[in-house]
Amino acid sequence: MSLKFKIAKRVLTLGKRRGQTAYYAIQEEHPHTTWAEVEERISQSTTISRADLRAVTVALHDIVSQEIRAGRSVDLADLGSFKAVASGKMMDKFSDVTLESLSRICVRFYPKHSIRDLHKAIPLELLREEHHPRPKKGKKSKGTQPGGSPNPSPAPGHGGGGGVGI
Repeated sequence: MSLKFKIAKRVLTLGKRRGQTAYYAIQEEHPHTTWAEVEERISQSTTISRADLRAVTVALHDIVSQEIRAGRSVDLADLGSFKAVASGKMMDKFSDVTLESLSRICVRFYPKHSIRDLHKAIPLELLREEHHPRPKKGKKSKGTQPGGSPNPSPAPGHGGGGGVGI
């Protein structure tokens, strides 16, 4: 398997190249391994039943949640660790630094080096095909206006080329 890329285009809206069409590689969606498939593979390669694995997963979720809420990081052996992080905004005076000057707190996962370095072994493949994005769920088609009438086609080189924002 490899990460596959197609070629997308976008009309630039800023800078010296404004109005020009630029082309770039964009990653295609790749196959997804579901949790049910992971459960099955673990059950086949160990003596752990799927029911026991589900119970362990629920318990692990509860423990990680409790520890994160308590402000601790959680080490998950060879996988990596979870921790809650936030950073402070730059303030002009010492007295201006308050809890309100902290950026929103979030939970991050930090993979161990053995997983983080896997990217070095992933082959890349550029398919010489144009990228056509899938329509977003719950969005109206770009080809129709409110009321159902079709939009006029854009002039060549001015949008409508299936590119995505970056």
